Amino acid sequence: MDIYKNVERGKVAERVIISGDPERVKQLAKMLDNAEMLNNTDNLVAYTGLYSGKPLTVATHGIGGASASLIINGLIKHGAKSIVRLGTAGSLKENIEVGDVIVVTGAHYSPGGTLSYDYRLSPAPDFALTKKLYQALKQADIKVHLGTVFSKNAFYTLDDLNPWLISIGTLALEMECATLMSISNIHNIRSACVLIVSDNVVKKTRMYTASELKKFVDVSSLAVMDAIVS
Repeated sequence: MDIYKNVERGKVAERVIISGDPERVKQLAKMLDNAEMLNNTDNLVAYTGLYSGKPLTVATHGIGGASASLIINGLIKHGAKSIVRLGTAGSLKENIEVGDVIVVTGAHYSPGGTLSYDYRLSPAPDFALTKKLYQALKQADIKVHLGTVFSKNAFYTLDDLNPWLISIGTLALEMECATLMSISNIHNIRSACVLIVSDNVVKKTRMYTASELKKFVDVSSLAVMDAIVS
């Protein structure tokens, strides 16, 4: 299935930022000049516009690896060469608070689901792009953490795995980074992941809503856009 089958060739930019929440993608689209909607199928919105004079696409990948794989493969088929996931995550460290940002260096995942059966890789991001993102976020005076995450198969899960993940230094829980990095490596394109912390799993804090995270997204997204187009 090609979700972008009706999109004119060349409309997807080589540089892409993806996010799970369509409202966040709409927020990102407002930061672009001359943004044009490419897709709104099943609310998986996508836009292409200009940032600092360079084409940039922003797109929704939905929830979980299966949905993300559909979008990522479609974007690559239509010309994407660099993809950054700008998403959210639940912190597994007491000192990583809501609003902090994690730049991902690798992703663990549990057996089963999209990755185990279809890809079977060790997901890792592009080093140069990851470095650029980290430096841009630091220069924006954002509290940034660098490390690995765990990509879950389900949004609601039991806590049995968390002590082990914490013991091996995993920074946070999320759902799509492993899929993005694996597919990107298969197709030999660049990818990286930047995650805004929405809750602290260890402290059992509530999960902040998209509207509550908006101020953090505003600051982080500008740094991400600066890095990906540079």
